[in-house]
Amino acid sequence: MLSSLWYFLSVKGVIIDLKGFNPQVAWVAIIEILVMLLVACLLGYAIAWHYRSETIDDQNEKLDYQQAENKSLTHAIDEYKNQVESWRERQKHELDGLKQKLSELTSQREKLQNQKVDLESSLTESKTEIQEVKSRLQEVENEIGTLRYRNRQLDFQLKETEESNSKLKTEIEFLVTDRKEKKSVSDHPFVRPVESDEKDDLTKIKGVGPFIEKRLNMIGIYTFQQLAELSPEMIDRVGAAIEFFPHRIIRDNWVGQASSFVK
Repeated sequence: MLSSLWYFLSVKGVIIDLKGFNPQVAWVAIIEILVMLLVACLLGYAIAWHYRSETIDDQNEKLDYQQAENKSLTHAIDEYKNQVESWRERQKHELDGLKQKLSELTSQREKLQNQKVDLESSLTESKTEIQEVKSRLQEVENEIGTLRYRNRQLDFQLKETEESNSKLKTEIEFLVTDRKEKKSVSDHPFVRPVESDEKDDLTKIKGVGPFIEKRLNMIGIYTFQQLAELSPEMIDRVGAAIEFFPHRIIRDNWVGQASSFVK
C-alpha cells in the first residue's frame, strides 16, 4: 500500500490538489500500479510453483490416493448400508415373527391361566366331594360295623333258636313216643290229638296270619283251646319254635284272645 502511494505521488508526480490535479496522469499511474501488482503476483506464483511443484505433486498423489480411498470407502459404506438395510429387514422380519410368537404365547398364557383357575376350582370341588365321600364312607363303615355286630347277634340268636327248636322237637318226639308207649292221651298242647272237626281258624286271633298259623300247626297247635292253655314257659318255647318274638305273643294277648273264642 505504501509502495503504491510512493509510486503514485513521487514517481508519477500526481498532484492531489484539485487545482493542479491531472486525471490522465492519475489513471496511467493507477494502471501501471495494477500492472506491476499483477506482474508481481505472477512472478510470486511462478517462483512458488517452481519451489513447491514436488510438494504439490506429492499432495496431488496423496489427493488422488485419498480420492481412491474415498471411493473405496464410499463403496464400502454403500455395501455396509446395503448390509445394514438387509440386516434391518431381517431384524424387522424376525421382530415381527417374535411379536407374533409373543402374542401367541400371551394368548396361550391367558388360556393356561384360565385353565389353571378352572382346574383349581375343580380341584377344590373334588376335595370337597372327596371329603364328603370320606365322611359318607366313614358313616357307611360305621353302619357296616353296626350291621356286622347285629349280624353276629342274629347269628347267635339263630343258633340259640335252632338249639331251642332242636330241643323242642326232641321233647315233642319224646312226648309222642311216651304217649304211644303209655297209650294214654297227653295234655301237652303240642301233641294232644286233635280231630279234624276240632281245628280252629287261628287267623281270627289278632297277630296271627296264615304263615304263623302254619307254623303253629307244624308244632301241633290247631285250636283255640291249645293256645288258651299255654303257660308262660310254654309261650317262650312256642315263640322260639315258630321263630317269632315271645313278647309279641304276650303283647297281642294270644292266650286271652283264644280263651275268649273258647268261651
